[in-house]
Amino acid sequence: MIKTWQPDRLCLLLVEDSPADVYLVREAMRREGLKVHWDIADDGEWAIRMIDEVDLDASAPCPDVLLLDLNVPRRTGDEVLERIRQSPRLAHKPVVIMTSSASAADRDRMMKLGATEYFRKPSNLRDFMKLGKLVRKVHERNASLE
Repeated sequence: MIKTWQPDRLCLLLVEDSPADVYLVREAMRREGLKVHWDIADDGEWAIRMIDEVDLDASAPCPDVLLLDLNVPRRTGDEVLERIRQSPRLAHKPVVIMTSSASAADRDRMMKLGATEYFRKPSNLRDFMKLGKLVRKVHERNASLE
């Protein structure tokens, strides 16, 4: 479940079922110099349970940014994003969709559901590492609004 939050770290909820992609996301944050408190859900059902915990327990740490793969088992990325946008504590938090889909329809659907950014997972390492800069940007933009 959700661990104790550390104030000098960015709190990220990563919803991703691929261990290789989890590794790449962690590496992108490290290369960007972001100190991160990680919560990782490897399926949509687990992600929704984590969101429910944040909503039910006011002392539970609230993620600063949510990274969501569209194609996770047990619940779709759409369902997880809809639940995030219904959450009293998470509705205003940035959500970065991470997917291998280049479909304009997927992108449009996610943006209509409230995604902040849409990151297409590239096939090369250099481009994947750009995710760190994107997460920094959305976090800083959101923090300036709070």
